[in-house]
Amino acid sequence: MKLTVLGTGHALVTEYFQSCFAVSEDDRCLLLDGGGGSGILKQLKDSGINWKNIKDIFVTHKHIDHVTGIIWMIRMVCHHMNHDDYEGDVRIYSYAELLKDIEYISRALMQDKETRFIGDRIHMVPVEDRQEVDIMGRKVVFFDTKSAKTK
Repeated sequence: MKLTVLGTGHALVTEYFQSCFAVSEDDRCLLLDGGGGSGILKQLKDSGINWKNIKDIFVTHKHIDHVTGIIWMIRMVCHHMNHDDYEGDVRIYSYAELLKDIEYISRALMQDKETRFIGDRIHMVPVEDRQEVDIMGRKVVFFDTKSAKTK
């Protein structure tokens, strides 16, 4: 199993990519947060990670430096699904409110012919504190940090 840090932990950086990292094993990859914007695609490429191998995504919380790259990932997946150039499904894990926001933004900014995959092959998976989920053949336990700033 390999951990790849794709971005910093600071929201307002201008010279580096924002919050994002990946855990990979064999040809599977779990993306944690999305950093800022389309730069996620370059970060993945520069790190040798094929974005098409990302089948699981976890978004920790509702801050722009964690979410906007996820919108780009959804866009890429939807576009390639629409052209029969993407295998399998994608699961996006987070708390229910944030998943609704991610879906809303995606549907608002993308074409219907692409967002039709949301709910069909792109699954928004709400998770709760202490919930266990199997990801990449491993038990993953989600937990709420009880942050005062955000859920």
